[in-house]
Amino acid sequence: MFSCLLLPPVLAFPLFSASPTYNAPIPPGLDSTETIATTLQTWAASFHYQPEDLLPGSRGEENHHNPIRSYISHSFWEIAKTLGWQSFSRDFVMRLGNNGFTPDILLFLGPPRNTLREYYLEGPAEMVIEVLRPGHEYADRIIKRDYYAAGGVPEYVILNPARKEIEFWRLINGKYEGMAPDPSGCYRPQSVPGLVFLPNNLWREDEDWYRWPHDPPIVYIEGTQPEGRRLREVENGLGWGCLPFNPQLQLEPVPISFEQYISWCPEAKFEFWDGKPQIGGKEGIRNLIGMLLMTFGLADALKVLSPVEWVSALLETETLRQQDAQRKAVWWDLARQAATLLRSKYGVTRLGVIGDLVKPEPLNFWSEITLVVWDLPDRKGYEIYQDLSNLSQEPEINLIEAESKYATLAQQQSISQFLVEI
Repeated sequence: MFSCLLLPPVLAFPLFSASPTYNAPIPPGLDSTETIATTLQTWAASFHYQPEDLLPGSRGEENHHNPIRSYISHSFWEIAKTLGWQSFSRDFVMRLGNNGFTPDILLFLGPPRNTLREYYLEGPAEMVIEVLRPGHEYADRIIKRDYYAAGGVPEYVILNPARKEIEFWRLINGKYEGMAPDPSGCYRPQSVPGLVFLPNNLWREDEDWYRWPHDPPIVYIEGTQPEGRRLREVENGLGWGCLPFNPQLQLEPVPISFEQYISWCPEAKFEFWDGKPQIGGKEGIRNLIGMLLMTFGLADALKVLSPVEWVSALLETETLRQQDAQRKAVWWDLARQAATLLRSKYGVTRLGVIGDLVKPEPLNFWSEITLVVWDLPDRKGYEIYQDLSNLSQEPEINLIEAESKYATLAQQQSISQFLVEI
């Protein structure tokens, strides 16, 4: 986390003076890292640090949130598949203006109201469903409801598992009005022709929401509806890695644009290895920390750890900066060794380097050796990975195939503009 500040310590240390939490005394006229560090070390050792209480941000009770969400999502997916609609669950983004939301469930029919992109839905879905979780009621009932109304989501459904209640909200003249099922207990959203929602069938006495098929059903299509073709993605170039990762870090929060969010935000795949959480791998964790620092601002980020820990980490970073030329020389030697191995053992004819190693800025915690290769042999990926891992695990040596369809737009731009061939 420290290294993600991307500030030289001579600039980072004054953050403690500007922070209202610490208000560190830095006498005027100090212009060297060593002098500032000595002053701050003395102050930090005497500062009484009180860790911030993070318990209010804990997850809390579930109230069967995930099984209910999965239960409904599966029901909508079966119908959507038949009729050519689309239904996605959490982790898929719905764009409303410059904001992005990941509803528990969204059902959409395509143009003219919305367009399916590779990484998100452009425009409001025909129906959005949120399943309440304790501690998150205000976000679903007030904040998201207002955004969904302003963004034009015609039907908003809120499920309350704790009370076994379902609220139906219909957008009328720009505002949501509460709707009720008909006398038979059915609800028919105007935005989805033929769809019938049976809310009373949701609450199971056995609370076994993973049972399939659902009997009785919670949704069905009445009448004859023509089968449709599956909605196809319409590409627009906006997706993971389309922009270089360059978070703007300031004392105060800095808004993140939707384009930055889509380009930088990792897939919500939470894993754990090497004693730490992994979200979308190393690059995903880096991006997530950078976006959080933009969102909260550096002044708030300083509260997470004690001044002693911050000052120690910044001094360590400064030491690495002073050794940067030597470190880069070692890394370049590793890159050349890797190139020799790839040429002699795998017949690669052309290689180059991109990334932090070719940039003028010092290496940082997230830096790695990135090789670009042409003519990589098929079905040798794992063997090559093992060879490069044996050569160096720290720093990591990563390969990008120059002509691969999986290379991100930012990587393609780096190859065309900054590649150094070896």
